[in-house]
Amino acid sequence: MIKKTEITGSKANIKSYANFDFNTYLENLQDYAVILLDTEGSIIYWNLGAIKISGYNPEEVCGKYYRVLFSVEDEKKGIPGELLRKAKKNGRSEYSGLYKNRNGTRLILNCVITAVLDFKNELTGFTVISRVITNAENNSDQLIQSERKFKNLIESAPDAMVIVNGKGIITLVNIQTEKLFGYSKEELEGQRVEILMPRKFVGSHIKLREEFSENPKTRYMGEGRQLTGKRKDGSEFNIEIALSPIKVEHGEDLLVAAAIRDITARIKIENEIRELNRTLEERVKDRTEELERSLNEKVTMLQEIHHRVKNNLQTVSSLLRIQSDKIPGSPAIEYLRASERRIRSMALIHMQLYKTKDFSRINIRNYTHELCKQLLISFGISNNRINLQIEIEDIFFAIDTALPCGLIINELFTNSLKHAFPDNREGNILIKIKKNSEGSYQLVYRDDGIGAPGNFITEDPSKLGILLIHTLNDQLEGEITVDVTDGTEFSMKFSDTVHKTHYRT
Repeated sequence: MIKKTEITGSKANIKSYANFDFNTYLENLQDYAVILLDTEGSIIYWNLGAIKISGYNPEEVCGKYYRVLFSVEDEKKGIPGELLRKAKKNGRSEYSGLYKNRNGTRLILNCVITAVLDFKNELTGFTVISRVITNAENNSDQLIQSERKFKNLIESAPDAMVIVNGKGIITLVNIQTEKLFGYSKEELEGQRVEILMPRKFVGSHIKLREEFSENPKTRYMGEGRQLTGKRKDGSEFNIEIALSPIKVEHGEDLLVAAAIRDITARIKIENEIRELNRTLEERVKDRTEELERSLNEKVTMLQEIHHRVKNNLQTVSSLLRIQSDKIPGSPAIEYLRASERRIRSMALIHMQLYKTKDFSRINIRNYTHELCKQLLISFGISNNRINLQIEIEDIFFAIDTALPCGLIINELFTNSLKHAFPDNREGNILIKIKKNSEGSYQLVYRDDGIGAPGNFITEDPSKLGILLIHTLNDQLEGEITVDVTDGTEFSMKFSDTVHKTHYRT
């Protein structure tokens, strides 16, 4: 029980708490300040620990508001009243902050405030338990050094740095902020951070700031929205902001470090790049359309050229046929007809180019089928007597390769139809073209006719057909081999002569 004669309380205190049973050790506890408040926050009990920590006797503080436990700065911020409201609402509140006692000693004091309820759950007062966390005076040098390092760090930052508390009040700025916004430190510190933004954004920013205070987290430069800042002269400019919550060891105020960067120049460059890209895209589009028109004109011209060459070759072929018909029985007839067939095979190349509209390559398989079909018709030979087998891969040749290759096939196929199967004899002909592993090509021509002399390919170079095969082989840079053991087999290894020319100037 509290005794009336004890220095640890007043008569009013003893009367108000006559029914409270405190242990003697609690009354004389010196390491903790044990304080009782009424419902309004006035002190009604003050133990020895409170005397030791604060330097005030009970008679000096009892009946007064408990602000004596807080610094002048904390009192101006309204922290004592806020702690009582939180304790009344939540049953408990806690606060740590700098405190200067009656003797001038600076301390860091921790206070825990608990609401006292009666059996009807109605508030009857508060208990305050306070303890000294550390002696601020002993650590003043460290605090000063830490503060100096922090300020030096802020000042050395390349961006504008603004430190804002949980209520949006600017507590510290660096020189870059002064340069960027045109305000002095004295004009900014103590002002709301919204002073740095256009009026139209203030309302929305206050809401965003409150949301950030409830859930503070680091936001890196460029992660958030593109924002707008306002200078002292009212001019606006584009900015990016990085936010970093600062951990505060003592006190409940949230501090946020905002790094602010002027991105006006970058935005200008980005806009210029976008404009250049747009202009470039338009120029590319116009140039592409121009090239397409030019290409279409060239395609049309090439089509017309191949069409005219094909028609001219067919005209020459027709003239040779007409001429051969006018000299029956003459040995020249066969030469004229052979020339006609050769010209027709060349005309077929140009017809393939004209039909496919691809002037860079010819499908040699399709060409060979059409060539052999025309030659069979020309000789009046049905497919029932000659079994033609064409085994050609899906190969495309440039015209410089397709033309000599086609003429060679024309000569070989014509020779077989004329000499390999006399007296309407039946037989088989194989034409095969494949691509070798090293990139060259292999032409294999085989018939199972009556055969030919082993040196038939060189027996009489004066013959036009033989001379033509040799000339075309040289043009293809080919190698010829002949096998006459079973019928006749002609094999030629050659290369695709695309991008080469065989004409001398």
